[in-house]
Amino acid sequence: MIVRMYNDVGSRPGVPPNSIPSQPNPFGNAFNVAGSGLIRGGLGAYGGKILGSSSEYVQSNISRYFSDPQYYFQVNDHYVKNKLKVVLFPFLHRGHWTRITEPVGGRLSYKPPIYDINAPDLYIPLMAFGTYIILAGLSLGLRGK
Repeated sequence: MIVRMYNDVGSRPGVPPNSIPSQPNPFGNAFNVAGSGLIRGGLGAYGGKILGSSSEYVQSNISRYFSDPQYYFQVNDHYVKNKLKVVLFPFLHRGHWTRITEPVGGRLSYKPPIYDINAPDLYIPLMAFGTYIILAGLSLGLRGK
């Protein structure tokens, strides 16, 4: 008797349990029309135009920023220690905050990170990301997920 009482919850007398009338869709057929070929083709062409122009810009200017990726990894232990000190405790930094330049072939060039604490590097962010991945995997592994 108790089982039957819980099975009948929500049913109306005289109406079979699966014949509840459906609600009319207030948006009509609008969502099905949005998937039509005309709209999809137009949006695809517009998106391709936007992404194509930005892709051309990135391809033409990528060499300006990443012409020598080894430049960003020229670090040693002393640089890493000092850079972490500057990042974690900037109020202890005594010295200049500008990058050091040197003349190379008639034009000015910046010194690599091994010689300039203010130069951008990719070693510390890459190692931080790797450490995060390892610690997250270890944490999830110990929790059993």
